[in-house]
Amino acid sequence: MNKLPKKILFIINPISGKRKQKNIHTIIEHYLDHRKFSFDLMYSEYHQHAQEIVLEQLKNFDIMIAVGGDGSVNQIGTSLINSSVVFGIIPSGSGNGLARHLNIPLNFKGAIELINSYQRPIKMDIAKMNGHCFLSTAGTGFDAHVAWKFSTATTRGFLTYAKIILKELFRYKITKYELEINDQTIKMKALAVTIANSNQYGNNAFVSPQSKLNDGFLRLIIIKLFPFYYAPLLIFRLFNKSLLKSKFVVQHTVKRMVMTSPTGHVQLDGESLTMEGKLNIEVVPKCLNIIGKIE
Repeated sequence: MNKLPKKILFIINPISGKRKQKNIHTIIEHYLDHRKFSFDLMYSEYHQHAQEIVLEQLKNFDIMIAVGGDGSVNQIGTSLINSSVVFGIIPSGSGNGLARHLNIPLNFKGAIELINSYQRPIKMDIAKMNGHCFLSTAGTGFDAHVAWKFSTATTRGFLTYAKIILKELFRYKITKYELEINDQTIKMKALAVTIANSNQYGNNAFVSPQSKLNDGFLRLIIIKLFPFYYAPLLIFRLFNKSLLKSKFVVQHTVKRMVMTSPTGHVQLDGESLTMEGKLNIEVVPKCLNIIGKIE
């Protein structure tokens, strides 16, 4: 007896990235395997709307797909934690960090074909910072500063990120951190402190090349003070997966940790938030069913 097609809901952010998704309905209709899947589409209309859609439609679909950037991926993915509904991504944002880690093609045709061919989902870890969930990276320091600047920018995309980084790198005020990790307390000045579940911020900027999505651990990456002339090499290492070879970068493997936020600015999956005081961070193992490929 033939199985009934699985029901997919594509949740589309119409303003993410370069807005390539305006023809997404036609593309899905053409490439999705209709023998395996039936589908519907819904568009997010305001901040946090995607999350509301998930909660309203949870019982009606077997799979929910985020068509958007890292913000949409965070909203939809974190809403499916501990759910039997499978999560998927059609990347259309600026960075697409989690999609890149999961080897999801960045073109719509390839991403849909991956959905067509998947057999069983990956059980993925997520992480929490003061109860706020994130899937890829979180941090305080320069990366949070860049995320805040990007959130107020009038344009999107990689070039906007690059311009902000170059403009702010040498004017950013270095701050002191207090970290409680693996039964020890560390006090130090640093440019950035990143907690990584996945291996990159996005755009193949590999802040944590050793990170795995299903090993039950987070990586704490500390970028220490460095001479200004070292910046080009550090940026090069960020993009060729050799950041950890730098003498100015320290990695710790943790399940949980406490960090005092010196600025109040944090980023969770690239989204800028304000959190002051102590930040309690922990991994939640294998609680999200997601479509992708990991090596």
